[in-house]
Amino acid sequence: MQLNPYCMCCLINKQEKIIRNFEDEEKKVNYMKGILRRLAEADPEESSPSIYQEFQEYFSTFWNVPQEDYTDIKKEYNSLMMELEGRLRKVICASPDPLASALQHARIGNYIDFAALSQVDKSQVLSMIEEKNKSPLDPVEYSQFLSEMASAKNLVYLTDNCGEIVLDKIALSIIKEHYPDLNITAVVRGEPVVNDATLEDAVMCGLTEIVPVMGNGSGVCGTWLKDVNEETLTLLNNADVIISKGQGNFETLNGCGLNIYYLFLCKCDWFVRMFQAEPLQGMFVNERRVNVHR
Repeated sequence: MQLNPYCMCCLINKQEKIIRNFEDEEKKVNYMKGILRRLAEADPEESSPSIYQEFQEYFSTFWNVPQEDYTDIKKEYNSLMMELEGRLRKVICASPDPLASALQHARIGNYIDFAALSQVDKSQVLSMIEEKNKSPLDPVEYSQFLSEMASAKNLVYLTDNCGEIVLDKIALSIIKEHYPDLNITAVVRGEPVVNDATLEDAVMCGLTEIVPVMGNGSGVCGTWLKDVNEETLTLLNNADVIISKGQGNFETLNGCGLNIYYLFLCKCDWFVRMFQAEPLQGMFVNERRVNVHR
């Protein structure tokens, strides 16, 4: 997805917000000038997540402070979801369509995003998961997905956030049951970034015991093809079907033309506008057929 004015303004506002209470006004002005220069020089093909990563590093260097550590938060939300895992698995398996239910639950887990949301409410997470009448997957895309999965040989599952990865684990176990001959690889972030899932989270929640898991070699909040390792590029190019979780993956991958089924919640005004959706509405769209409103 190409960089756009709305996302550029969002990046600027986030940077101003994190320095708002600092006392050195002259230094704050110089910092924001650096932010504005970088955006002014941005290539149209760049994405908000890739630039956001640079801004994190710039903030840390400019102000001589370490980047925010999300280790405890990640463990907290992984543990929270792991406590619910057994019961949720029973609910999903007892549903009329366990695969659809598993994908719906995995999509709800996309709420646990400390980069896109100003505040993540644990009670909201639990409420959304417990809601019985979950929004269905788009029936046309789901039918096409099932048709393609029936003949697929290689599936790549791009994860997003901590906690959410436990629900991804359930979805992947259901996929394995439905398609026992399918080669599946899950991909996590290659470096710690905000609360995105890394290999450490995959090990903690037991995902590595279900399917092979690899880091993508990148610290971008998404799958920025210019920054991921060759192994990830090869996996994606050879995949018959790709399931991609989260807004960041959509922002970095949209336009690549691969056979990607995006699964996410609309967590910002720009996504609400693009998909003419309600806030936190769930989406299940395909890269090759998606129609967005700019």
